[in-house]
Amino acid sequence: MSKDTTELRALAVNKWVNLGMAVAGVVAAITSRSDALMVDGLYSAVNFVSAIIAMRISQRIGLPADRGRPWGYGFEESLYVTFRSLVLVGILAFAAFAGAGKIFTFLTGGEVPELVFGPIVVYSISMVVICLSLAFYHHRAFVKTGKTSSILKTESRAALIDGAISLGSGAALISLPFLADTVLAPIIPIGDAIIVLIMVAIIIWQPLGIFRSALAELAGVSAPGKTHLTVSRAAKELASQYQFRFLRAAVQRAGRSHFIVVYVDPVEPVSAKKIDEFWRALNGLLEDKVGSARCEVVVTEIAEVDPT
Repeated sequence: MSKDTTELRALAVNKWVNLGMAVAGVVAAITSRSDALMVDGLYSAVNFVSAIIAMRISQRIGLPADRGRPWGYGFEESLYVTFRSLVLVGILAFAAFAGAGKIFTFLTGGEVPELVFGPIVVYSISMVVICLSLAFYHHRAFVKTGKTSSILKTESRAALIDGAISLGSGAALISLPFLADTVLAPIIPIGDAIIVLIMVAIIIWQPLGIFRSALAELAGVSAPGKTHLTVSRAAKELASQYQFRFLRAAVQRAGRSHFIVVYVDPVEPVSAKKIDEFWRALNGLLEDKVGSARCEVVVTEIAEVDPT
């Protein structure tokens, strides 16, 4: 099975599983009157919509460069991860405001609906099992694709987060009745809202971190140092075989794709044919070293980037 087929199959499974979890979450939230379960259901709904978009992007990433996209379609993966993270942050922020609103209502003498615990137990156990299985399935697909798919990596983490939400919210909600004879008894009516705020405070850093990384890719920030070093070493070794002087390399990553410019000084007059041979060899070499790579070769004698 090819890498593309493996990824698409994993995303198809992800799509339908998350749809089922979203419906289950909303139903459980309505029947149990729990905002925490509603957050869980909405999170799964976002994952469902994201899987549809991710499948489309996955099919486009491998398309060759054309006049409209001279560097190919690799940046769509970073764009997807960026906006997906923003949506997740938005949902968590909405949940936090809803939880804070319920606490405010309670403190000002308003009525807060009482929880129904039966649906919470069934839902929480089921979701934890499903989410952990889905995360493991995505991780296996991620490994099979050579650990190059940012989409599969993101979906695996999302499934783990969803499972953590279900586990944490379920365990906390189920434990609320046991606080009746303790000093914490007064918080039982707003225990659901407090749990939501704690969940948001713990989880929100993960999509924010993903957003920051993806935004850096879109902003044109250089690829990680390890990747840059690998590219530079490989290009320098190949350049020496062609009797070229390697000057530097510029490396940018967008999702699983790498955009690379290698600067060389042939030292002596050289034909365009030889430059083309070097370019083809460089593309093949870097594909093996860092995965998907689109390379260009610039012939120059300037060893450093001109600060002006």
